[in-house]
Amino acid sequence: MAEGHSPDPVASRRNAPAIALRISGERSGRGMMTAMATFEAVADEYDAARPSYPNAVFDVLGPLDGLRVLDVGAGTGIATRELIARRARVIAVDPGREVLGRAGAHTSDLVAVVADGSCLPIRSNAVDLVCFAQSWHWLDASTRVAEAHRVLRPGGRWAGWWSHARADGQPWFDAYWTAIHHSCPGTHRSQRDTDWGLTVAAPAMFDVGDRLTVHWVRELSVDEWMTDQSSHSYVAALPENPRTALLSALRTIVLDEFPAGTLRVPYETWQWVATRI
Repeated sequence: MAEGHSPDPVASRRNAPAIALRISGERSGRGMMTAMATFEAVADEYDAARPSYPNAVFDVLGPLDGLRVLDVGAGTGIATRELIARRARVIAVDPGREVLGRAGAHTSDLVAVVADGSCLPIRSNAVDLVCFAQSWHWLDASTRVAEAHRVLRPGGRWAGWWSHARADGQPWFDAYWTAIHHSCPGTHRSQRDTDWGLTVAAPAMFDVGDRLTVHWVRELSVDEWMTDQSSHSYVAALPENPRTALLSALRTIVLDEFPAGTLRVPYETWQWVATRI
């Protein structure tokens, strides 16, 4: 490495290949986001109907021009595109080739790597910001904090955010979740309320700030809503017949409430930002 030049953050570690432009190099560790494989089967639906994130999510990160940023669990590149639009130097990381392929179709010359976010093929102390847009929960809880700490430079930041519909108390929405609870064991509405900031806080590793809550309203067609719903892991993982039956029941609930075919649904995006110590 020439003196006076910053180290390239994309570099080999033990058993981890160097990553070139576009999609190359594959790294699967014990912390592999195995559940994310579900999204490979619904990459088209995910790409077509998942919403973007409010501008406030990115505004709170401050100026990003020139910063080296990892978008871990990038999927089809929803957050990746927003970060690049703010002139960040982004590497998209995801274990799924299909979803990263959709990200690459949206962004020419995308720098992307098929890898586990809990075992990153990135140099230590190399990046300014690591983002987890609705993805941190998929990583191996025993290694994810230390790995995020390792790749960040001192003073670098971890940022994670999650968007959820919050029409609680409206009869149609409560009926909707009742149907999901019945068909998808282990899935609960209360999972939306997890304090993910607590999962990042670690002595001598991260100082976690207060939660930011962004309220917004999503307006979309019934077909778009159902396409989005079909891309959620707890639906996509169902066998074909139960999945079809659930989606049919959910569509009926939505159409009964929105017969004109357009939904207006309140959402909240919860975000935490932590500083590497």
